[in-house]
Amino acid sequence: MYDKLNSFMNVETWHTSHALDEERFFQALHQIVREDNFNPDKMGEYMRQKVGLSQNDDEGAYSQAIERYVAAAWAVKDYLEANRL
Repeated sequence: MYDKLNSFMNVETWHTSHALDEERFFQALHQIVREDNFNPDKMGEYMRQKVGLSQNDDEGAYSQAIERYVAAAWAVKDYLEANRL
């Protein structure tokens, strides 16, 4: 399921907070956020694995971007669940 993020992560600037990158992220998230077993933390693990970061690596642009996207995914997931959408 998380491989649907590849189209987003295959763009060289995915970690830069550029508006187009954020748009690509939310388009990819839209494809998976309603899956029964979707978990934003697991999504973050997938992203870390894809770029070769260890779980303990919490510095650098990639790590910070992943944390930001995990937080955004939790917000979207919680919103959908709270509103039964």
